[in-house]
Amino acid sequence: MEPVIPKPILIPPGSGRFLKLVGVTHKLTSQQTGSDYYLFESEFDPESGNRLHVHSYEDEIVYVIQGTIQIRLGNDKLEASAGGVAHLPKWIPHALYNPLKVPLRILALAIPGGMELFFDELESALQLGTMDDAKHWEISQKYGIEWLE
Repeated sequence: MEPVIPKPILIPPGSGRFLKLVGVTHKLTSQQTGSDYYLFESEFDPESGNRLHVHSYEDEIVYVIQGTIQIRLGNDKLEASAGGVAHLPKWIPHALYNPLKVPLRILALAIPGGMELFFDELESALQLGTMDDAKHWEISQKYGIEWLE
C-alpha cells in the first residue's frame, strides 16, 4: 500500500478562521493535519486570562508573539515574553494570564489535534446565547478539559 503523502499548506498572514467571541483564530486544524496537531492564535486583553484548568487529551506549546504571558502552575508562576516558548504537558493544571497593560498574542500548538472543536462549540453557544456555567462545563468535559476554579 502506498503511503499517504500530506500536501503542504500555507496560511497567509492575517488569515485563518477567527472566532470573535472566544478570541481564537484557527490557523491549522486537525482536519488539515491528519489529527496530528492543532495550531491557533489567541489574544488576551490587558490584565486578563483564564482560570486554572487541566487538559487530559493534549499537550500545549505556547509561543509568545507579543507581550508577556504568566503561567500559573499551582503555587509556582512562570513568565515568558515575546519570543519565549512554554511546554504545558497534559495532566498539569495551569492558568494563563496577561500581567501587562498591553494585549498579549500567542501562537499555541495542541498535540494531538481536536481542541479546535472545543473552541467551535464554545463560540456557537456564545453566539446562540446558550452559554452558562452548566453548558461551559458540559462542553469542557466533552473535550477532556476540567476547570479547577
